[in-house]
Amino acid sequence: MIRNWQDLTSLLKETFSLSGDLLSVLFLIGIQESGEGFRHFTQQEKTDLVKLGKYTLLSRAGYYKKMEVPGKVPFFIPLPTREPPADQEVLGELLKQECIRYFNEHLTVDL
Repeated sequence: MIRNWQDLTSLLKETFSLSGDLLSVLFLIGIQESGEGFRHFTQQEKTDLVKLGKYTLLSRAGYYKKMEVPGKVPFFIPLPTREPPADQEVLGELLKQECIRYFNEHLTVDL
């Protein structure tokens, strides 16, 4: 079980040689959610995958609704009842906690 951000980033550094920053983790989640797997991505594709990772986590936290579209990457609709934190530091901490939850649900790892 991943207990904190340090555990998660250490695991990802070992496994995928990723840096321990939030954008790298969002990128990895975006790849997973897109179903494309690892390959060479253009800069625009990388940006889109980071956004996909971010909105996937925010939808899991109850800020967006995930809309599945057959054969396409899902898109997200903001929920009128909740807005994500405007403060970037608070938003970053929320996303880090959601990353930990995401990986705990998707990985079978004991640290």
